[in-house]
Amino acid sequence: MLEIKVKSNCCGCAACVSVCPKNCIAMREDEEGFLYPSVDAARCIQCGLCEKVCPVTHAPILSDTPAVYAAKHKSDAIKLKSSSGGMFSALAQFVLQEGGVVFGAAFEQSWNVCHQYVERAEDLDKLRRSKYVQSDIGQSFKQAQEFLDQNRWVLFTGTPCQIAGLKNYLNRDYEHLLTADIICHGVPSPGVWRKFLQERFPHPGISAIDFRDKSIAWDASYLSVVYQNRKIPSLPKCLLPLRKVFLARRAFLFRKIFKLPYGVSNLYERPSCYQCRFKGQHRSSDFTLGDLWGVLQIAPNMYDKKGVSVLFVNTLKGRKIFEKLQSQLSWQPVAAEQALAYNPLFSRSVEKNPYRSAFFAHYRKEPLTRLMRRIGWQKVKQRLWREKPGLQEK
Repeated sequence: MLEIKVKSNCCGCAACVSVCPKNCIAMREDEEGFLYPSVDAARCIQCGLCEKVCPVTHAPILSDTPAVYAAKHKSDAIKLKSSSGGMFSALAQFVLQEGGVVFGAAFEQSWNVCHQYVERAEDLDKLRRSKYVQSDIGQSFKQAQEFLDQNRWVLFTGTPCQIAGLKNYLNRDYEHLLTADIICHGVPSPGVWRKFLQERFPHPGISAIDFRDKSIAWDASYLSVVYQNRKIPSLPKCLLPLRKVFLARRAFLFRKIFKLPYGVSNLYERPSCYQCRFKGQHRSSDFTLGDLWGVLQIAPNMYDKKGVSVLFVNTLKGRKIFEKLQSQLSWQPVAAEQALAYNPLFSRSVEKNPYRSAFFAHYRKEPLTRLMRRIGWQKVKQRLWREKPGLQEK
């Protein structure tokens, strides 16, 4: 029977939930807002499948050394709808044209993030753009298997651990399965995300959230939130033309905690992300997608303010599909060493913030803004007086 004694040993892929023949495992949220498997011992038959399917303890077959490319979609409209260069859209359009199904992370009505599938090109926008929150896999592994058993193409996208979980769950190679993972920083807490929305955007009527708004440029993106009535609650009418600036300032807190090196980053990733087992060049996916940071040094002729991707083609199947897509793309090979130099998190895990435990001890008790100010001041004091990390109650 599956038992999670050390939380860093669970990546939350939910493969164990999908494989259980008695449906006696469910994902439950912990005090940090992450989902972990919980077993109903009374119904468990001790078959051991949940332990065997776990990608943390049983790594799937990994690929050879990948071919690496700078790539972007030729359609400006698609690039603007994408987080980077539109490579996900190119793969998805191929699969949909073949009568297939595309799985990816999408927002629910309440703006939680979960895995969903689409079968029509007009629905692809739900799966485009990064969501900097761990997604709930739900029933998507089982659904993907059902489509594959019908001999339909399936493109399954997700984090490296989710793809590894899917591969272990399927336990065989399907001819019509394509998988694409991402260069993952780490997955933030869904609980913190909900609290952030409640505090910073408490009014109903949100119509869109974009973690990578490219209104300025791809390499100067920001988190934006749009309301249905195009107005900002509590914002004076004379300031409505400044709507995007206002939204960017309100949304900056989440990006600041998550991404920026101000001493308050890497606070609320999942424990397994600080020692990720799924980093490196050898992966279980057919493709790995990311931003081509350092493009001006690596391939300056490929720079595009609308976005440019780094594409790792990991398998022979992936190479065959990439050849079919090349007419839709602008692309060129790049040296893996150069691409990795500007994407270090491809190969290594994020460092755990020393204030993480203090953050989660307090985050349900007080507003995030106040808590972040206190943590930031503690960081300043630590640098000035070399104090040990700590956060005192006030």
